[in-house]
Amino acid sequence: MFGVALCLLDVIGLNPIPFIAGIIGATVPAVNLLISILLGYPLAIIYHKYVRKTVELRNLYFIVTGMDLAYFNFGTSMYHNAIPAIVIYLSTACLGPGKMNVIFTFAFNMIYLLAGYVMTESEDYDITWTMPHCVLTLKLIALSFDIWDGDKFLKGEELSKNNLQTALPTQPTFLELIGFVYFPACFLVGPIFSFRRYKDYITDVFPLDTAPEVYEELALKRLFQGVCYLAAYQIGVSVFSMKSMLSDEFRDTSIFYRHFYCGLWAHFALYKYISCWLLTEAACIRFGLSFNGFVGPVKTLTKWDGCNNIKLMRFESATRFQHYIDSFNCNTNHFASEYVYKRLRFLGNRNLSQLITLAFLALWHGTQSGYYMTFLNEFLIMVMEKDIEAILTKTAFYDKMWSTPYVKYPLYVILKTYTIVFMGWSLAPFDVKSFGKWWSIYSSLYFSGFILFLPWSFVYKPMIIKLLKRNAASHSKAS
Repeated sequence: MFGVALCLLDVIGLNPIPFIAGIIGATVPAVNLLISILLGYPLAIIYHKYVRKTVELRNLYFIVTGMDLAYFNFGTSMYHNAIPAIVIYLSTACLGPGKMNVIFTFAFNMIYLLAGYVMTESEDYDITWTMPHCVLTLKLIALSFDIWDGDKFLKGEELSKNNLQTALPTQPTFLELIGFVYFPACFLVGPIFSFRRYKDYITDVFPLDTAPEVYEELALKRLFQGVCYLAAYQIGVSVFSMKSMLSDEFRDTSIFYRHFYCGLWAHFALYKYISCWLLTEAACIRFGLSFNGFVGPVKTLTKWDGCNNIKLMRFESATRFQHYIDSFNCNTNHFASEYVYKRLRFLGNRNLSQLITLAFLALWHGTQSGYYMTFLNEFLIMVMEKDIEAILTKTAFYDKMWSTPYVKYPLYVILKTYTIVFMGWSLAPFDVKSFGKWWSIYSSLYFSGFILFLPWSFVYKPMIIKLLKRNAASHSKAS
């Protein structure tokens, strides 16, 4: 009951957290959040040592510890996070495991989340009850789909491979549902995971006793990586700050400096999320929730990346935005793919499905215009990159370019620079949120992203295709 104890100390004026926050230059809510994330690891050790052997206590342990962290961070506002869980339990009982329950769950959770944003959202990065609630919203929407898929399976309908892995032939009990919601390692910042994973975990489907030293070692590795990325974030944002980009002095620097500065700011700003995900993944691995199958047919080696939310090497070596999408916030991207994008297959248009999916993700983040600008940037950039790849891979020049060392390495540097610079362009609106601020940053960058990405489909793409055709025709005449 760590959270309750600190809250009691706060009442009598002995809470050390305000003092710690003042020393490191952070806000009290931010320090509370960091402590809560770090607590996931010792809570996992306590679970294995004292709780796991008693099956009846497992769900209760997750509920009590998760609620304790909720109260520590949000006080009495924590009740908001319990309401949707109770509602989905009752709606599933009343409406059954079908389409109507999915529609109701989707609508109720999104409306509740958006109402929370309207009540609490500001231009600053606020840590309120809506932070875990956005994670909870996706978990419960996915749960309603999984219950529906389980009903389809029982009726003999064919499901995709991914849907089969998460489908639920039986509905959760109330205790299981609340334990799933408040699981302490993931309650605050994610990652999201399916109820099927949680059910398999608490019913001993995962081989936690065969080689505990494997996941214990991996958990420590992730914990160390998380601390390193947290330190890198603190150093990086002290050098590259949003406050500087909004200053008049920033406009007096060269246009190249501004672009590189914005790109490097974004790269280090993302470390805030990466460090949180690494620390929570360390706790998930230590709990044993991250089991992800066996390596090879002998089933002697196990994988523990089931709650992985960041692929570090892919992220750090990215040379196009698809690499960022593949490596960053993996579980949310998986949700968007499985429960939004693929469910829009009936539209018969991939770009339209992608645009709706990105609009949903923007709405899920909040109501400020900066979120929508960021995801619009993602859509425009991905359309351009996919078109360029489809055009160039059909040419002999493409293969020759990447097989020639003196061309390949400079090209890698150019593409790496492109991804860093325009990640800054894309992410700036997400961070500052309000139109006036991100428009000011864009004007200081001379609207370079708009010039590069907006005209692609109707100006640059036709020009490139025309040039390639002309080049192919001249080569055929010469031969």
